[in-house]
Amino acid sequence: MTALLVLAGLWLLLGAVWLAAYPLIAGDRERRGSTGQLRELEAEKDRLVQELHELELDRATGKLSEEDWRDLDARLKSRAVEAMREIDDRSRSVASEPRTPPG
Repeated sequence: MTALLVLAGLWLLLGAVWLAAYPLIAGDRERRGSTGQLRELEAEKDRLVQELHELELDRATGKLSEEDWRDLDARLKSRAVEAMREIDDRSRSVASEPRTPPG
């Protein structure tokens, strides 16, 4: 009977520790997810800037007509600006998240 009470007490203690630690662990996972998404957006922005540069070179060498260049340039710039705005928004939200102490 005593062993059963000790085992039940250990389970209760383990449950209490888990309930106390879970919010800290879950918050850290969310922050890592936000940071990962931010890196993906920055990579997309870098790729779009590179595409814009290559597009300009194609126009300068005559590989693209002026009309095609204008159309592609406008689309790429629009996507790049959208990515930059999202980067700014996510950077602010990641910076404003409370940090959990390492441990």
